[in-house]
Amino acid sequence: MSTTARFAPPGREPIPSRLWKVAGGFALAHVVLLFIGLSQQSPASLSDGPEGVEEAYGDASIVSMYTGGTIELLGFLSLLVATVFIARAIGRRTEAGRWAAQTGLMAGVGYITATFATGLPAGAAAVYGAQHGLDFETVFAINNVRNFAYFVSLMLLGAQTISIAVAALSDGVGTRWLGWGGLVTGTVLVAAPALASVGQQDWTTLLWLVWWIGVAVFMLRHKPTAAFNDDSGHAQQESSGGVTDPAAIRHA
Repeated sequence: MSTTARFAPPGREPIPSRLWKVAGGFALAHVVLLFIGLSQQSPASLSDGPEGVEEAYGDASIVSMYTGGTIELLGFLSLLVATVFIARAIGRRTEAGRWAAQTGLMAGVGYITATFATGLPAGAAAVYGAQHGLDFETVFAINNVRNFAYFVSLMLLGAQTISIAVAALSDGVGTRWLGWGGLVTGTVLVAAPALASVGQQDWTTLLWLVWWIGVAVFMLRHKPTAAFNDDSGHAQQESSGGVTDPAAIRHA
């Protein structure tokens, strides 16, 4: 006679509460650092034209602008940490949830990559050019690379938000705020490039920031549940020692 026990697959162990809190801290840090960084900058919008770019960048403090941009980048690094965590923390009960969570991870990384690779570098180049003899029509064109990268990246942010919402609904975790709230917020973000044509894209980002603060608070206050069912119907017990499947313990 032998006894074998099948434990839950890797990644299904309960996540300690302290890690939820750390991730929530990184999520809030993104918002705080973002606003601090923006407060040190005076970015020109698409509708400002070359004259607006000259006014915003021509006499601006390049030290202040670059310091603000660096702080903003630190905020996006914080967002990256929180994005990876939430992709592992939800979407753990069903295959649909796991699919949605991984899609959200890819979309979130794409959004952050667009900021690092196109958005902020183009803005920095525009400021540098404005203060080193480049004509302001060219500076305006360079700055619009930043603007359009921002518009397009909001679709990736919307895809991430919708994916988090689907994973949360699939898990039955945070269904009202992460789930239904995320679906509404993500749908609005996906429409952001169209709204940019009438200069109404920024309020979609503000809506996301409100939702993201709620996500951060959810993570800070989250406590692992006692048990859940996986997609095979087996009861999965969460405890500090790991997750086991009692129904899988069999005697031969």
